[in-house]
Amino acid sequence: MKNPEIHKIAVIGCGWLGFPLAVNLIKNGYYVKGSTTSKEKITRLSAHHIDPFLVQLNPNYEGDDAQLFLDVELLIINIPPGRSSVSVTNYQQKIENLIIEISKSPIKKLIFISSTSVYKEINDKVNEATLALDNSEAALRMLDAENTLKSIKNVDTSIIRMAGLIGPDRHPGRFFAGRENIPNGLSPVNLIHLDDCIGLIEYVIENNFWGETFNGAAPSHPKKTDFYDLASQKLYNKSAKFINEKGDFKIVDSSKIIAKGYEFKHPDLMEWLLQTPQN
Repeated sequence: MKNPEIHKIAVIGCGWLGFPLAVNLIKNGYYVKGSTTSKEKITRLSAHHIDPFLVQLNPNYEGDDAQLFLDVELLIINIPPGRSSVSVTNYQQKIENLIIEISKSPIKKLIFISSTSVYKEINDKVNEATLALDNSEAALRMLDAENTLKSIKNVDTSIIRMAGLIGPDRHPGRFFAGRENIPNGLSPVNLIHLDDCIGLIEYVIENNFWGETFNGAAPSHPKKTDFYDLASQKLYNKSAKFINEKGDFKIVDSSKIIAKGYEFKHPDLMEWLLQTPQN
């Protein structure tokens, strides 16, 4: 269902999540602009009716005209901080430089795709009100980005903290395939399928849930030993053998968005895995 107040959307970061999200938004009647850092992907975006823009944050905004790209009502930011120390260190500067351009644009709504890695492993459930946050450099940068984006004047920013991503080209069987003596086999998993990543984002847009933070994680949390062993067997016909121990963990609670009416497309991760084709 299209939000009648929003006509044009820009998606910065048309990768594994951003590209199918943009395609789906177009199907729902939105005009969508999408950014890529690769000239080779411009044609792919155009072929799917996404208005393509070459955009890089190095950490300054570089590429196609920023104000033309940001001439929309809603911006969706889907750019993770990366794993290298340089990427993490530059992340806040990238966000701040992007905000300079946002502040000159007509954007009134913003969705930032964050990560549940911001939560500390407290051996219990964590939700959007949890104050026990991780103190790793990457988590702190993500939290800084969240807070900075929420502080933009005259822009309503919502944060969606996604759990581990699974789906097409991200089969969980790849993670521990054929390995043995893997620690923490009794710890719960926190994952979300691509279909629900897209579903959650669209649900926030459709229902005008602005200025809020939501967790994106399937409501089921099977044990690692059960889930990843089955995933490995489904993909490679090899077992993934875990140690029956439970180290530090967290259970990411998505009941806030569920209470607002969102129904997960893949709520039961084990059931989804059982239904995936055998390799």
